[in-house]
Amino acid sequence: MRVVSRDPVWVQFEFSIGDPDLCVELTMRPSQYEAFRRQQQATVLPDAPAGQLEHERRHWHDSVPGERAHKENNQET
Repeated sequence: MRVVSRDPVWVQFEFSIGDPDLCVELTMRPSQYEAFRRQQQATVLPDAPAGQLEHERRHWHDSVPGERAHKENNQET
């Protein structure tokens, strides 16, 4: 799991099982996050720079079948 953002009210994080390239983004209250982390016995990965996270998301989005064609079709109009 990798924490994306944290404040006194919410913790936003990415959670994966097995393949770190395939994850879900979750948002929980800090106490819920801590309970979830303990229950899943999750390893917390070091924070990634915001630019790296955005690059990874853009790379994933561009590699989804059909997304590139959809994006190109929308740019032509």
